Amino acid sequence: LVLLLVVHTRFKPLQSSPDSSRCNHSDDFNGVWCDNSTGAVIKLQLRACLTGTLMPNSSLFKLHHLRYLNLSGNNFLSSSLLSQFGNLSRLE
Repeated sequence: LVLLLVVHTRFKPLQSSPDSSRCNHSDDFNGVWCDNSTGAVIKLQLRACLTGTLMPNSSLFKLHHLRYLNLSGNNFLSSSLLSQFGNLSRLE
């Protein structure tokens, strides 16, 4: 979860920020889900809560077990899709 805190602190929140201090397995409010057996982050719902630049070295791209990512409604300053999203090979 340290990676999530780094990801979250790199952006300015638009409204209420997700609580990345703990994982939830079925709670849409916090936006972070972990695998029950490994504890790895498998799902992030970070919609309409971030603004700023998503950098190529963002810790987000180190979440190799991530299967679902929702970044809709955010105000990212870059208009290009970073090639680092290719590192998230388990996205469904």
